[in-house]
Parts: sequence; structure tokens; C-alpha cells
Amino acid sequence: MLPLVSMVLTRAIAVCLFCGLTVSAREVLTSLSALRSLTVEEASNGVPVRVEGTVAGLDPAASYHFFLHDGSAGCFVKTRPSGRPAGLVPGDRVKVEGVSDPLGYYPSVKDAKVTILGKGKLPEPVTPGAGQMFSPQLDSEWVEVPAVVTGYEVGDDRLTLAVEVHGLPFKAELPLTGDAEARAAALMQRPVRLRGIMGTIFNRQRQMTDRHFFVSSPESITPTVPQSGKENGPLLGVAQLLTGSVGPSTLVRVRGVITQRDSKGFYLRDATGSTLVQAATPEPLAPGTAVEVEGFGAVAPFRPILRATHVRKHGPREAIHPVPLEPEETDLSAMHSEWVTLDADFLGSRTGPVEGILQFRGGSRFFEALQPVKSYEPGGLPNVGDRVRLTGICELTTSHALPRLIWVDGFRIHLPADGGMEILRRAPWWTTRRLLGALGLMSGVAAIGVLATWMLRRQVNHQMGVISDKLRAEAVGEERDRMARELHDTLEQQLSGVALQLDGLDAAVKQNPAAASASLTLARRMLRYTRLEARRSVWDLRSKVLEKDGLAAALRAIGESGGQSAAEVGVEVIGEERQLPAGVDFHLLRIAQEATTNAVKHGSARSVRISLEYLPGKTALTIRDDGCGFDAAGTRLSDGPHFGILGMRERAGKIGADLVITSAPEEGCTVSVTVGAESQNHPHA
Repeated sequence: MLPLVSMVLTRAIAVCLFCGLTVSAREVLTSLSALRSLTVEEASNGVPVRVEGTVAGLDPAASYHFFLHDGSAGCFVKTRPSGRPAGLVPGDRVKVEGVSDPLGYYPSVKDAKVTILGKGKLPEPVTPGAGQMFSPQLDSEWVEVPAVVTGYEVGDDRLTLAVEVHGLPFKAELPLTGDAEARAAALMQRPVRLRGIMGTIFNRQRQMTDRHFFVSSPESITPTVPQSGKENGPLLGVAQLLTGSVGPSTLVRVRGVITQRDSKGFYLRDATGSTLVQAATPEPLAPGTAVEVEGFGAVAPFRPILRATHVRKHGPREAIHPVPLEPEETDLSAMHSEWVTLDADFLGSRTGPVEGILQFRGGSRFFEALQPVKSYEPGGLPNVGDRVRLTGICELTTSHALPRLIWVDGFRIHLPADGGMEILRRAPWWTTRRLLGALGLMSGVAAIGVLATWMLRRQVNHQMGVISDKLRAEAVGEERDRMARELHDTLEQQLSGVALQLDGLDAAVKQNPAAASASLTLARRMLRYTRLEARRSVWDLRSKVLEKDGLAAALRAIGESGGQSAAEVGVEVIGEERQLPAGVDFHLLRIAQEATTNAVKHGSARSVRISLEYLPGKTALTIRDDGCGFDAAGTRLSDGPHFGILGMRERAGKIGADLVITSAPEEGCTVSVTVGAESQNHPHA
């Protein structure tokens, strides 16, 4: 047992000796720049710090914390509750002994013991430009920047100023003293030089999210323009702000009339224009009040604003009238910050973070009207479609990156806290909501109708399929009957005639050779005509042009084939095409084929013109050629190939048409067929 206790004691003594040697060997940091160079892990080890420097500022929220600057860098120091001497003020030269603390944008000092060495001197402040305001190296740095005080807020333990530095918004914290609020009010809207510590706001990942200033006292904020007495600046018009030699640091006076209050001040109108006045004091002045404003012009989109240091009443109240604004006609460039009135249709609204946003349409322009959230009540708004008269401040807008007047493409209206809207005409009862409800009901009925129609269509399609099958079968049968009649009326009769001619040849050859020769010649002609008719019947069976596209298309097919010769065949269709009975269009087509063949083959025609004319109550087909012609009046069957003429007359007779053949030697031939309405309405074989 004793050896085990001895071994444990020996190890404990060894560990203590090792720890003591490690602590004594740890390097002590003697500059704040060395402290800031530590990593978070290194600062977490509590590295000893022993530095001398000057107190740059106190933390308003904690009386025992302060900012130290040793000439190499700045740092935040957290003292022990008993480690900070009484009466410590900015400018004291002190010695700080503590350890490193990782809790900061850069490592800081904690558990510090502070010893006052006397009065010290801060280094010359850093003067960062606009592009350096968020430089990480400036954290806890002693700086001096140009600023404009735009507002202040009093807390329990500090005074917070709203300032603009290089045009960027920041906050500055001061200790709350007895006269701090009054001194802050005297600095409102004034250009100043601000000296203080630049602090950094960061998140848990030590990412910078904002910057602010710690100012030790109001004396660290110095106006760059002396405070004025009465009428110290030149008297200008609104249109003269920031022109020529009147810059942002020039104290000026402007006289005018208040047109509308704003959360930042009020809008002022004089004879040269209107602008926004950001007032230093919150004194409420009613619209119509004549005032004299003293302050500084400041850059703002489309028109400079006026930062007021003093606002004084100047004369009795005046009657003010809004300027009419016609969205499609008024020159918008002159309307910025002007008090205007216009009529528009209300379209809808939504709630913004600080304002109610109302949407309107004036003519073809769409715009918004902004209403202060305190007076924005969705239940008290107009109905969609109401005609409303708006009265408020016009603000120009642009979708371009630069706010130049040539790029102005819209506007919005800032309504006053009370009023600003007057309903001129209510929307029709048929609002969008009611229309949507009615459309929904009608859509339901329509859906039922569509379903019923679909079911009926299915039944009809089924019946139509049955009927189509029957019609197709009937059409096939009718086509077979027609072809049978065609073969009977043409080929069979013609072949029978040939047979009769051949039957008498045996006796005629012996008894009357001349008559036999004539019969044989006639039989040859009849066979040639029969062969032609057979070819046409085969073409009719193979070709579907007449069946699918009608007579006019079939005639064009004849024209494209050139009548099976080198002759030029032209086709002309006059009037609106209409469907003819199957028998009528078939016989007209055959007449056209026969006439064209005769013109080319027997008339040696170079040109054939086919004309189909649809007339009221009748249809006329005309075939003209420039061939050699013949004596139409003296034509006999034995004179030549006139079986075609007989065939044309037979076909015309079958459809009840009038056939006229006009021809004379060397004058070509004209074949005219006219079908009357009565014949067109009754199909023929």
C-alpha cells in the first residue's frame, strides 16, 4: 500500500513541476498588435498580456470596460470588477495586465488589472475614406470621419446618434450625460467631424455584419460649419440648391409653404419647386404653414433635399392646392416631391414592413401609393375597381441603376397620415371575385355538359362507325353497278357491233368485195374506239381523283397529262366549286376526255382549253381547240372517227345535259355541255 501511495505522490509532484515550468516559459505579449495576431485557438489559451497605452474611450454599457490604444493597434479591455481604478477617463496613460480573450472580432484582453500612469496622448486618428469604412483592420481603431447627424435616441445608459458618413448610415454611441440630448439636438442635420473608436458588429462565425462608433463625449463631435444666428445663410429657392457655388457645406435659407408632413420632416414648396426637408426638431407644423428653413442641401435622387438646422414660421397660413397629374400627359420630371392629385382605378393592396402598399392604374400606367402603416387599415380600403382620387407627394422612380431624369419610367404617391383618398365611383357589382364565382359555377355546369357530350359522342361515333361500314359497303356495290353499266353500255355494245360487222364478211368477200372492205374498215375503227374506252375505264378504276377531289381536280389531271400528247392543255375553273352527283361528274369527265382526245388525235390541235363554269342553277363544260376542225353539220358515221361524238351525245343524254358541237374546217372545234339544276340534283347512271 505504501509503495502505491509513494508512486502517486511522486507523479503528482512531477506534474506540478512541469506545469510550473510551462507557465513560466510562456511568452508575455507586450503590444496590442501582437495580441491581434493571435488565432482564436491561441487566444483561447489565456496568453499573458502586459501593455501600456492610452485610454481611447469607455464602454457606455459597462463602466469597467474601455478601449485601449498603445500606438500599434487598438483593443477592447475587460477589467476585473476590482481591477479598474476610480476616475479612469479617456486620455489616461495606463498599464494593463491580463490574459488574451478570443471573444471579439479580434482577440481582446480580459481579467485585466489597470494602473494609471498619468496623462497620455492618443495617436493621430486614422481618416478612412468611403471605401475603407468596412476594412477589417480598422476594428477598435481610433478614427476621425466627416459625418452628418440625422437623428438621435436616448436610452437608459447611452445616447445613440444616427449619422451619415460618406453617405452611408451608421450609429454612434455616447455616454448619457445631463446635457447630451440638448447638444445632440444642436448638432442635428449639421456637417461635423466625428472622433471615436470604430467598433464591429459580427455574428457567431466572426463575420462582420455592421460597423458603429464609440464616442467618448459630445466634445468629440465638432461642427465643421459654425452654428448660425438669424438669417446667416443666403436666401435661395428650391431650384437653386446645390447649384454653382452652393455646395453641401453651404448654409442656406429657403422660404416656402409646407404641403405635407413626413416621418422624416415635411415637404416644402416655393415658386421654383418642391423638396423634402429633414427637420432637426420634431415640432409638428401643419400643411399650409409658411416657414423659413435654414440648413444644408444634400444629394438625393432626382432633386436635392434640405437638411434643416432651424425652422421658423414666416407669415400666416396659406391655402395650398395640389398640382393635377395626368399619368400619360404630364411631364413627370417636374413632379418629384410635388404635392399632386390624380384619378386612378384601385387594383389591390399588400402590407409592407412600414407602409401599406396600394396598387393603382391611371390610364395605361400602373403605380403604387404608400400609406403610413398607422393609418393603413385593409378593411377601410376601396374595393377593387373603384375609381379613386389620390392626393399626396409624387416620388419619381426608375428601373435603371442611375437615377437620371431621362431614365424615369414611373412614380409612386406618398399619401398623408390622414386622408389622401376620395372614392369617386364604385366598381360594378360584377367584381372579379363574383365573376370568378360565376365562372366556377358555369365551369361546373360546363364540365357536366362536356361529360354528357363525351358520352353522347361515344355513342354517336359508335353508330357512325356502323353507318360508315354500311355506306362503304353500299358505295362499293354502287361502284360495281356503275362499272357494270359502263361496260354494258360501251364495251359490250361496241364489241357486239364489231361482231355483226365480222359475221357478214364471209359472204361479202365473195359477193361484194367492196362492201366487205368497208365493213372491215368500220370494224377496225370500232375496235380502236372500244380499246380507247377500255383504257379510260381502267384509268377510272385506278384513279381516285374524281372520287376524292371532285370534277375540277380530275379535269386538272387531264391538263397535267397533256391529253397523252405534246399538245398544250389548259384547264380553267370559274365560280365556287360544288359537289355534283356521281353520275353527272363521271359523264362530264368522260365527255372532256373524249373531246380532248379527238382534238389532239384527229384535229391535230396544238392547244386545247377546258373550261368548267359553276353558274347559278347550272354547270357548263366547254372544250375548245385550235385543230383543223370538220364539217359538224355534214358529219356521218362512215366519214371518220365519229364514234366519240356519238358517245358524247349518249352520255349527255343520260344526264339530261345539252350538248352543242361547233366546228368548221380549219377553224377548230368547240364542245359545250350544260347541265341544269334539275339534272344536278338527281344522280344518273
